[in-house]
Amino acid sequence: MTTYVKFFLFPAALAALLACNQNTQMNYLEDAPVVAVRTLLDGEELIEMNPALLKDTVIFPLSYLTEELEIIKLDDRDEALTNAYKVYMSENYFLTQASGNVPCKLFDKQGKYITDIGAIGQGPGEYQYLYDGQIDELNGCIYLMPWSTESMLVYDLQGNALPPVPLAHKANKSVFVVRDDNVIIMGMPHPQMPSFIWIQDLQGNKLDELSSGIDFPFDFSTEVLSYRNEDKIDLSHWTWKPRADSLYHLDFVKKKLIPRFTANFKGDALKPHIYAEWPGYFLGNTSTIVTVSMPDENGDMQLRHEGDPPAYYIVDKKTLKGAYFGLVNDFLGGERFQYPLIFREGCYLACVDPGDLEEQIEKALMSTKLSDKMRRKLLRIQADMTENDNNYLLYAKLKGGDQ
Repeated sequence: MTTYVKFFLFPAALAALLACNQNTQMNYLEDAPVVAVRTLLDGEELIEMNPALLKDTVIFPLSYLTEELEIIKLDDRDEALTNAYKVYMSENYFLTQASGNVPCKLFDKQGKYITDIGAIGQGPGEYQYLYDGQIDELNGCIYLMPWSTESMLVYDLQGNALPPVPLAHKANKSVFVVRDDNVIIMGMPHPQMPSFIWIQDLQGNKLDELSSGIDFPFDFSTEVLSYRNEDKIDLSHWTWKPRADSLYHLDFVKKKLIPRFTANFKGDALKPHIYAEWPGYFLGNTSTIVTVSMPDENGDMQLRHEGDPPAYYIVDKKTLKGAYFGLVNDFLGGERFQYPLIFREGCYLACVDPGDLEEQIEKALMSTKLSDKMRRKLLRIQADMTENDNNYLLYAKLKGGDQ
């Protein structure tokens, strides 16, 4: 049976390079119009964006939004090789997600391979398709959430399977956050589920649940998104059949989902879309390119793109100014991102094929806009690259608050 695995890529570069020396002192939306209003909904602030007010496209350099870009070469021993497209990060570790017949793999922050985490299969401690994961250094554990499951898989940092965490409800396409000894589950809305957002302990005892107060239509295409780039836990949904919705914050004190941002696209302009939140900004798009992965006859994942080219927009939380926007990687000489970015848990993190990275480095070294520091770094990386390299990790932490 053919299986499709969807994951969401955000945001895409839309235009060419804008010079960005000393960009941390600039306000890229200074001349942009106000495109949103603040309203009160049940006593809570909601920012509503009017798409008709979006005008020009503003190009942001990556360095304006993030700290220094780091490039980590992953261990190239045979047992360390990965073709992952998704990576989880903690203070001292990287975890590459399973892809095809290759299981999750744990690396330290220098890229040294530590061990496989679990295995592909249907036995104890094994999995086939994963929806979410987290490295929990505090408890010395790694948690993995299969696509449809009644328990969350648990491993120690040496790769040994531990007793799974029983879930209070069956989880379908669920993301989660482990905090101390509790776990927050955010699942796909389902008419037969008593709750799709709840908090429980690691023994499976439900402690609380949220009432959405919202009629979420059931749709198997629904994907659950929570990027958590700020202190609040955000939640939004994506479906092939578009509908008006919002980016929400979870509030377990008030026991409800609180809408924080929405874009009032109407009629034919309402297309499949996603929302996200960065320090100081809300973001969204008018359509979504989805990367669909499908195993070939050897079990290796082959990727292809589906959907319309997106138009991304950004709204300043304080001034409510906004614009369509693009993103360029000035750390690598100003090359625009050919593929969208993922910012998750306050970090840009990408797992890159060595051939693709080598091509990016060659283009960057020809740029006159590359900093001397980055040029030296790229020359060292280039000199060390071989045809047998494992993937490389590129990551940069989002800057917090005001620029």
